[in-house]
Amino acid sequence: MRLRHSTTTTAAFCCLLAACTVSTPGSQATPQGQNDCAAAAARRFKQPADTFRVDGSAITTSADLYEVRLTNTSTGRRLKCTVDQNGIVTDLIELR
Repeated sequence: MRLRHSTTTTAAFCCLLAACTVSTPGSQATPQGQNDCAAAAARRFKQPADTFRVDGSAITTSADLYEVRLTNTSTGRRLKCTVDQNGIVTDLIELR
């Protein structure tokens, strides 16, 4: 009986963690950095910036660099952009 209670508690805890969308300060690129990534993608693919949707952002293993994932809503292309804390885009690659 004790094992069943432990399994139920663990499952409930995992569901609770999965539902949380709270991020710690500095764990995502700034909104300006995300916009700069969308603008860089627009210049590279010669399309309007509003056709690129930000799918998410996270800090990388490198100090002060953030990864921003984008999707082109008109073509379905997925991109990964690297931006620093000042909004300077350092890399933009297309994901396959």
